[in-house]
Amino acid sequence: MLSGLRNEKRPPYTRETFWADLRASVTLAASNVPTTMALGVISGMGALAGLWCGVIVGIVAALFGGTRAIVSGASAVLAVITATLITGNEFTLAELAIIIVMAGAIQIALGLAGVGRFVSYMPHIVLAGFMSGIGVLLLWTQVEKLIDLGMSNIAIAGICLVLLLVWPARAGKFLPAALAVIAIGWLLAQFLPGVERLGPVPTGLPVPVLEMPSLAFLPKAVGPAVLVALISSIYTLMWALIADSFTGSQHNPNRELFGVGLGNLAAGILGVMPGGATIATMTSRRFGGKTVVASIICMVIVAALILGLGRYVAPLPLAALSAIVMLVGWKMIDFSFLRKVPRMDSRHSTVMLLIMGVTIFVDPLFAIVFGVIAANIVSATQLESLELDSVISTPLLDSTFGGEPSDEYEARVGLLAFRGSFTVSSSRKLIRQIGDDIRDHEVVIFDLSNATHIDDSAANLLALLIDRAKQTGTGIVMFGASDRIRQTLFAFDVLDRISDDRIVETQEEARNLAWSLLK
Repeated sequence: MLSGLRNEKRPPYTRETFWADLRASVTLAASNVPTTMALGVISGMGALAGLWCGVIVGIVAALFGGTRAIVSGASAVLAVITATLITGNEFTLAELAIIIVMAGAIQIALGLAGVGRFVSYMPHIVLAGFMSGIGVLLLWTQVEKLIDLGMSNIAIAGICLVLLLVWPARAGKFLPAALAVIAIGWLLAQFLPGVERLGPVPTGLPVPVLEMPSLAFLPKAVGPAVLVALISSIYTLMWALIADSFTGSQHNPNRELFGVGLGNLAAGILGVMPGGATIATMTSRRFGGKTVVASIICMVIVAALILGLGRYVAPLPLAALSAIVMLVGWKMIDFSFLRKVPRMDSRHSTVMLLIMGVTIFVDPLFAIVFGVIAANIVSATQLESLELDSVISTPLLDSTFGGEPSDEYEARVGLLAFRGSFTVSSSRKLIRQIGDDIRDHEVVIFDLSNATHIDDSAANLLALLIDRAKQTGTGIVMFGASDRIRQTLFAFDVLDRISDDRIVETQEEARNLAWSLLK
C-alpha cells in the first residue's frame, strides 16, 4: 500500500535552484497574502483562517505531497463551499472543523488505497460547468456586497479591478498586482468618505475548535466531507498535471492526495478552512520558482507576518479585497469552453450549462452530485449504442454442422458473440434486442471469448435472459469466458443457470455440443 506513495527519482536540488526558489518565495508571499485574506473573508471564517490555511496546508502538502512544484492553500472553490456549509447548512465552526478533518482523512485513505489517478477522472463538462458557476457566483456576491456598501466602495473596487487587469506582467515580478492594488486602495480610502474597512484581524497561532462530535451529527457530516475531499482532490490533481507540464517531471497522484489530505486534517484540527492546490502554482513559476521549496519558504514568511499583521491590515478597504476576489472569479469562468457550446453535442452543452446554473442559483454542493449523475447519463447513452453494436447475432445454418437438414436454410442454432464491455448502459436494451433472436432458435451459443468486462447490472440481466430462454425451451451453451468474466457471472448466479457440461472452452466444442443437443 505504501509503495504507491513513493515518488520517482527526482533531479538533484542545486544551490542555483535554491536561490531561484528563495527569490520567488518573497514575491510570492507578497502576492499570496492579499488573495488568501480575501478568500478567508469569502469563506465566512475570516481573513486569518485563509492565511493559516495557506501556511498549514501549504507546508504540509509540500513536505508530504507528490509533485515537484505546486503551491497549496486557500482556493476560491473551497472558500465558496465553506461559506455554503456555514450559511446554507448552518454548521457551527466546531462542526465544520469535524467535516474538514473527515475530508482530510478521506483524502489520506484514497492516497493509501492507490486510487489517486482515478479521482481526477471527473468529466470535463462537470468541471467546466462547476468552476464557471463558482466564478459567476464570486462575481455576483461581490457586486451585491459593493452595492450595499455604497459609491465610495464601488469606485475603489472599480479602480482596483482595472489596475489588476492592466498591471504589466514585467512589473508583477517586482511588485505583485494584488499587493499594489491593496496599497492603492488604502491610499484612495484616505480621501473618500464611507469606505468599509477590514477591521482588526486577530493575530497569533490558530486556536483548535474541534470538539467530540455527537452520533447524531456524524451522518450529516459524511456528505459534505466527501464533497470537500472530492473537490480538493480533483482541483489539486488538476494543478499537479499543469505543474508537470513546466517541470518535466511526473507527479505521484497517490502521494499528492496523501499530502493534501494530511494538510486538511491538520487544518480541521486547528480550526481553519480546507485547502488544496491553487493558481499560485503558476504565480510561483512566473516569479522564477522551481520546486515546492518556494512554497514552503513563502508560507514560513506568511506565518511570520500573521503573528504581527493584525493591526496593520485593519485599515485596508474591503473593496480592494473584493476586486481581487472578482478577478479570481473572472479567471475561473471557462470562456474557451463556453465559446464551444454552439458547436458541441447538445447533450454535453446542456449538462454543462445546467451544472453552471445549479451552482449559481441552487447550491454548489448539490451541483457536483447533480453534475456527476447528469454526465454519467449522457455517457451511458453513448456507451449504449457502442456496446449494442458489439453484439453480433448470427444464425448458424444446420448445413454448417455437416448434417443433412430437411431445409437448406434451416438454422436451429444461433450464435451470440459479445465483444468488448457490457454495462448498465446497454444491459436493459440488450435484453429487448436479442431476446427475440433467442426465441428463433432451439439452441443459442453465447460466445464470450472477446468480452472484456461485464458489470453487475449486465450480469444480472444476462441471468434474466437465460431464464427467458429456458421458458421458451431454448438450450444455452457458453464458451470462451475469461476467469474475470466467470467470477462476475458466478457472483450473480449466472453460471448456476447453466449446467456445467454446457460451459466449454472453445468454439469448436460449443458447436459440437449444440449439434448433439439438436440430435
